[in-house]
Amino acid sequence: MNVREISRGDLYWVEETSSSGELRSHPYLVLQDDVFNRSRLSTVVVCALSTRMKLASEAGNVLLDEGEGNLPRRSVIVVSQLESFERAKLGDKIGALSEVRVEQALSGLRFQQRSMSRR
Repeated sequence: MNVREISRGDLYWVEETSSSGELRSHPYLVLQDDVFNRSRLSTVVVCALSTRMKLASEAGNVLLDEGEGNLPRRSVIVVSQLESFERAKLGDKIGALSEVRVEQALSGLRFQQRSMSRR
């Protein structure tokens, strides 16, 4: 069995069905720790990216420049859109973000979780 090596910070395309029923590819950032990425788990924890720049102003989100991690457009890591996918659902690898950017995303996620737990 040929198993793809997945690392925290990797960016992948994931095909999803839109509300109109068409398949669309969206970029996702792998946030799952590499201890789990190297395990037998069949799933991977990812965070959605968006090109809607207004999302950059939301607390915890991280603005990425065009070209970072080989992204074709300026994008925003939307820390509130954390998901778990089967590894097989990951499409083509786009690239990888720097450790600094991954830490910014994790920090944003922790901020959001702390904010929610105070309610």
